[in-house]
Amino acid sequence: MRAVLYATLAKAELSAKLGAILGPDLKIVDNAEALAAEMPEADALFMGDMLYVGKAAEAVLKNGNKLKWLQILTAGYDHAKELGVPNGAQVTNVGDALAPGVGLHAVSLLLAVQRQVPAFVKNQYKHGWDRSAAAKMITPIGQTAAVLGFGHIGKEIARLMRALGSHVIGLSRTGAADPGADEMMPFGKIDEVVKRADTILISLPLDSATHHLFNARLLGLCKKNAIIVNIARGGIIDQIALTEALKNGTIAGAGIDVTSPEPLPPEHPLWDAPNIYISPHCAGAAGALTTNRISDNAVANLKRYLAKEPLQDVVKL
Repeated sequence: MRAVLYATLAKAELSAKLGAILGPDLKIVDNAEALAAEMPEADALFMGDMLYVGKAAEAVLKNGNKLKWLQILTAGYDHAKELGVPNGAQVTNVGDALAPGVGLHAVSLLLAVQRQVPAFVKNQYKHGWDRSAAAKMITPIGQTAAVLGFGHIGKEIARLMRALGSHVIGLSRTGAADPGADEMMPFGKIDEVVKRADTILISLPLDSATHHLFNARLLGLCKKNAIIVNIARGGIIDQIALTEALKNGTIAGAGIDVTSPEPLPPEHPLWDAPNIYISPHCAGAAGALTTNRISDNAVANLKRYLAKEPLQDVVKL
């Protein structure tokens, strides 16, 4: 078996653990040109979805005639879904590997807004004992939290929000009952869900159904006290509409880890919108916890592949 690794996150751990099993049959590449050279003989490819763009994706599609398995090294796989993969290649992601970091980051962004953390940080820089922000401080206790998307990450967000005292409404494609939520609703009921929610935490995939899902119309249905958190993909929110909603008081605040494009241009008006906190697509970062979980999940799937057992975390493009 010949495998190729093209990664940034968890590269050291993946190189060591995959290499211990595959030895010289693992080829590690650092750019699209090297990837193109190795793909004609590759049976398996371990690759981050954020790298599956441009010349790198072209290299896989053009030269991956033998490819039988693509292990995406992230939870999201929207680039692979948009661009496609070689015919006959099975695609898997890393399942719940990123859920602890991303879930905690989502809740951290929410609490930063609710507890006015940035205001106090600014005061500290100025050496100022200013308590005026205390009048705006609230908590998730007794609130209704809508978790949009109820995969591994959505379920972890829901677990944390329930622990913080919120009533959780989960939104999934079918709305099937789930013990991780107080209520479950189908995607078609999203208008009803956002009308009820005090906090809206987005963990949906980006596709034709969710692109600019949060536009001026849907934002206009939200409560005025609503806080929106997006740790999924930037394209799910119309950023101009979000900017206006924050400026006009249509919603109370937002915390986002993802934008469209990335990085967000310095001149983009979203930077200056009131009561928004932006992190640079780093929600999954949790040190060795994240990198070990990614590499362990990938290695577990490699062992299944070699043993001709069904792979875990198979995704449909």
